[in-house]
Amino acid sequence: MKALIIVDMLNDFYTGVLQNEAHASKIVPVIARLIDHARSRTDWLVVYSNDAHRAEDAEIAIWGPHAMAGTRGADVIDALTPIGAPREIVSPKRFYGAFDETGLDAIFKEYGVTDVVVVGQHTHCCVRHTSYGAFIRGYGIEIPTDGVCVFDGVDNQAAIEYLRTIYGATITDSSAILAADISKAA
Repeated sequence: MKALIIVDMLNDFYTGVLQNEAHASKIVPVIARLIDHARSRTDWLVVYSNDAHRAEDAEIAIWGPHAMAGTRGADVIDALTPIGAPREIVSPKRFYGAFDETGLDAIFKEYGVTDVVVVGQHTHCCVRHTSYGAFIRGYGIEIPTDGVCVFDGVDNQAAIEYLRTIYGATITDSSAILAADISKAA
């Protein structure tokens, strides 16, 4: 089983306090396509890994208040909103990585997940830490380059190369992931 992990596609990272709409808007159609595909399959999970901070969280000292639990800023952007579909999980997080104190690994073990496709923002931060969490737990990692982005001034390609070199992530694109999955099912 495969899990699509959608990292921090939230209002505060789109048009809110840490807005990144210029870059994030380019990956939204890619992520939407992957979500539609994953929802149509019984061998995929869809996981929304979302910042949901409290005032005392360590990140707040670095980034300032953002994606505070229970606020609109912590909601997934309208274009990618969870719909409560079967095998769809919303996993709030208080740290950079999707696996840090969230129980996600136990859920993946229950479903028999062996591989993850990580998309969202930001490649150099939360996507990186999520990939690390997957790596140390033995999951195969795929990163579609057209499904991740960074803030202005950060080298997305260098961040992607780090994931390949250090975590052994397969660097690909969304079309290749979809084509491989469709041909596997045929």
